[in-house]
Amino acid sequence: MIARLAAIVTLSLLSSLALAGPKASSELRDSEGQRHTAQMAFDGLLSTGWAEGEDGHGEGSWLELALDRPTDVKSVSIWPGNLSKGRRSLAEYGRPRTVTVTLFLTDGSQVTHEERFTDGRLERAGPQRIDIAIEGKARRMRVTIDDVYEGGVFNHTFIAEIAVNFAGGEMHPAVARARSYQESGPGLKAKEQNHEEVIALFTQIQEAEFGDRDALQELIDRAGDGAPYLRRQAARVPFGFRVQALPPDESALQALQKLQDANAIPAFEMAALRSVGKQQRLLELQTEYFYALSQLIGGGDRNIPVWGQPGWEPGALQAFGEPMNLEVDRWGDVYVADLGNHRVVRFNPEGRHQKIWGGEAGITNVWFSQTRPYYVGGAMPGDKPGTFSNPVDLDLIPGKEGEGFVTLDATGRVQLFDEDGRPVRSWSVRTRRELRPNVGGEGYVLHARGKIVVVWRNEVFVYGQDGEELSNFKLEEGSANGAEALKNGKLLLIFSDKLVQYSTDGFRHGTVIQATDIGPGIEDWAVTFDERNKLWAVTDTGWLVKYKRPGKVDFKVRFSDVDLIRPRVAVFDGIAYITDRGRILKIDALALKEKQEREAEGRGS
Repeated sequence: MIARLAAIVTLSLLSSLALAGPKASSELRDSEGQRHTAQMAFDGLLSTGWAEGEDGHGEGSWLELALDRPTDVKSVSIWPGNLSKGRRSLAEYGRPRTVTVTLFLTDGSQVTHEERFTDGRLERAGPQRIDIAIEGKARRMRVTIDDVYEGGVFNHTFIAEIAVNFAGGEMHPAVARARSYQESGPGLKAKEQNHEEVIALFTQIQEAEFGDRDALQELIDRAGDGAPYLRRQAARVPFGFRVQALPPDESALQALQKLQDANAIPAFEMAALRSVGKQQRLLELQTEYFYALSQLIGGGDRNIPVWGQPGWEPGALQAFGEPMNLEVDRWGDVYVADLGNHRVVRFNPEGRHQKIWGGEAGITNVWFSQTRPYYVGGAMPGDKPGTFSNPVDLDLIPGKEGEGFVTLDATGRVQLFDEDGRPVRSWSVRTRRELRPNVGGEGYVLHARGKIVVVWRNEVFVYGQDGEELSNFKLEEGSANGAEALKNGKLLLIFSDKLVQYSTDGFRHGTVIQATDIGPGIEDWAVTFDERNKLWAVTDTGWLVKYKRPGKVDFKVRFSDVDLIRPRVAVFDGIAYITDRGRILKIDALALKEKQEREAEGRGS
């Protein structure tokens, strides 16, 4: 009887603690009079959140939750920052950098765990999972902010949500009941009613001349924070477990996908943040799609500087860290394989884009033989004549009146263009191997004395200009990281540490240049021939080298004190054009040589 009475008293005390609700060291009342209370960090809604209201940035502030029952805590998940407007509000307000989680156990002991968070503003926003090993059960939890990432606009630090055992551990019985309700007769009936309400909101938006802001916001709220009928059920779940009982509203998400409104981005972000597994990954991809859509609708930058900048707009260049190969013709025009934009761009000698091959801009996730998060491509990838799919290289084909050119896509498709820039022929490389991104380049195409040569990883294919395969062979060094053709039709192939000469029949003539002969610390480099058939080399360490002949240096100049990312080079009349970070660097090599010689003489005197 005494033991039973003690148990009743204990349960009564725990219940009273739970009814008291979450508490915090301080709570912010913002300029609009809204309080961001401790309860908002445990209510299951990611659009709300607690914010500390102290001077400074929130170091030392804390949140505390009395659990409704002794709990075997295995993990604590924290969604840092203000998520009410997605990434925008996340960046505007402070976010915890380091927190200490303290669990108060039923036996009177304490367990503490310190965790450092990656910054959700720069990477993917929460939840941040904290795994905790305890022996026994916890009755109370405190989260203390030790350090913060400061907000870009406001000082106060937010926590959107905290959940117990979201990432692993026992399910609270109330969560199990809420999930069972979703599959029950009343739950399925409420789900159908919710679906009809979503259809009505969708129709209301479509039929309004300029849309309906209130209806759109209602769809966003349902998609990101769950349907109203499920929120009512989640309100019966104790604080600290409610987010587990609130899945995203699939009907609202489908409606927003059909509306194609970029204002719905926060809904997809929050839906992804409250999901796990495959559903989470799909929602993250959908979020990237809508970010790309907002860029496309916005029209992009209309003031692209000469020689480009990173982006998808006309005159901009996009490679996502891949090498961007280029060539310069007899008139000084520069052709670039703009592989991230699925197009070929020609710049005039003044650096303005003059002509673009490839089609209209659009949203895509095509990336080599794989996919990547959705992005805006300057042209949509394609396999029709005059379109491209990640063009990894191009080369010029001399003609009587000008130059035609040949391109190679990451799909293995070769295209020939005549002197007027019209596609005249295409074929595919006969190989089962695929080009890989993030390895410094593996695919190259050359015009070699009337033949078309494709270097594909460690294989070389030789074609006539009609597309007929004449021969093929393998490279004993492995995959090449660059290729150029000599005037006599022989090939110069770059490997990580050397430049090797081959004939188109596969005969290996030997090493022409060692990378160490150019300078120390080289990780990536490229070569080219100018209009006088002189060999040049560029390195990622910022050196430009001209050779009298392969292996015999004429001069070398340092044009950059900052390391380049996978540079590629073309040279005409002593002017070097070098691709780096979505732009073209124009270097007057002879003028730079004379300048550095004068500076050296001045230091010597």
